[in-house]
Amino acid sequence: MKIYSYKDDQIIKNNSLIEALEIDIPKDKVITIVGAGGKTSTIFKLGEEISNLNKKTLITTTTHMALEDDFILVDNEVDLKTIEDIFKTRNLVKIGKKESDYKIKGLDFDILEKVISICDNVLIEGDGSKRLPLKVPRENEPVIIKNTNLVIGIIGIDCLDKKIKNICHRPESVANFLGKSIEQNIECGDIVKIATSKKGLKKDVSCKYKVVINKVDSEKYLGICKKIAALCQNFDVDVVFTSYK
Repeated sequence: MKIYSYKDDQIIKNNSLIEALEIDIPKDKVITIVGAGGKTSTIFKLGEEISNLNKKTLITTTTHMALEDDFILVDNEVDLKTIEDIFKTRNLVKIGKKESDYKIKGLDFDILEKVISICDNVLIEGDGSKRLPLKVPRENEPVIIKNTNLVIGIIGIDCLDKKIKNICHRPESVANFLGKSIEQNIECGDIVKIATSKKGLKKDVSCKYKVVINKVDSEKYLGICKKIAALCQNFDVDVVFTSYK
């Protein structure tokens, strides 16, 4: 993954998401990731980075998440001793309640708090997006627990210049939020509004907040993201860009 941040009107190449997002590992213990366009890949990458620092790192969700082979599935109760034993042999643990053969759902909040107590860092996926690159939260989203120290909003730049109806999760909600029709295209200003608004990805955020724009796979997109980052800074929101190419 290539990772960039924006500082003093310059794009800076970073070695890690931790560096680009200026994550304080001890203080930013609980990180909730919301939005669309690459939440799962971002959460796994960040989990890998933090666990490589010899930190006991947990990945889970407060809503729903795709079921991977290495998830630990639990019922209503969690044997904390079992989780502690797993942490003796590896630093990255993924956990959730089985919902189907393809999905997990979040733990009950009281159980989640107990699990958090035995970890160094916890990464939580806080909403869903059906693998689409852009969304605005509905009434009961996102699900951000009170322990959260940092919220990261995710957007896929591949939503740009495409029709709302074709590229957005719940397109009618996005169109209403932007004051557009679902036939209109997403523009840079729309991305900035969703990234910075308290009714957009910043909804219910009462802690540190950053934005990651994914799939910045060309020089053209990198230049556009520089413009978006500059506009977001007017709202005191820092933006990081990532690419897998």
